[in-house]
Amino acid sequence: MSKSHSTNRTVTWLLNIVKLIGLFALYQLAMIPTMMPAIRHGFSATATLIAGVASLVLLGSLIWWLVTIYRRQAPIVTSLSRPTRPVLTIVGLFILVELGNVLAGLIVKKTPENQVILDKVFTTNPVINVVMMAVLAPIVEELIFRGLMYRWLFPRVTNWVSFTVALVFASLVFALAHTLLFSPALLVYLPIAVVLTFTYVWFNDIRYSIALHIINNSLAMVGMLTLLSR
Repeated sequence: MSKSHSTNRTVTWLLNIVKLIGLFALYQLAMIPTMMPAIRHGFSATATLIAGVASLVLLGSLIWWLVTIYRRQAPIVTSLSRPTRPVLTIVGLFILVELGNVLAGLIVKKTPENQVILDKVFTTNPVINVVMMAVLAPIVEELIFRGLMYRWLFPRVTNWVSFTVALVFASLVFALAHTLLFSPALLVYLPIAVVLTFTYVWFNDIRYSIALHIINNSLAMVGMLTLLSR
């Protein structure tokens, strides 16, 4: 491999990282309207509803754009064999995902201010926020952190070494994107990130990790709403 070719690959890799950061920033911006009534006082019921609908429209538009970009990229090349018992594999992976939820509960107890913010967000627009967090957010996150990240940064996962490198990188980025710093909260997201990455690479199909992510978030929403109702 020539030096110029290696330099071009490095530049392309860095540019793709910048693009991923930009997409995640757009995702965060789309979530802002529905969070404003919980952060700032004085929002009427109508304004709160409009803010929630605005976030739904923004997230829906972002998903449409991400799907369009994703379909234009070449699928990742992987020689890792698929699980021989996919149902049992998915059940086992799902149990590991729920471990992340248990860790989340333990850490939230130590940081009650986080729970106060979440309570405010979900009580202002409960139906819209459940749809966003349980369905739309997992779709966006899987398209960014599994789909496009792997197709842009790790297009070839042909052995366990390359898979391990991609797994560690993608999982840490996913966790840091949710915590924004190195803290014990990383422990909440790492099991989820690892399981979703295994699911995506093994099946080489974004629909599997999206489905698993939606199921996980839906159960988390049920638990949160049950606590709020009490």
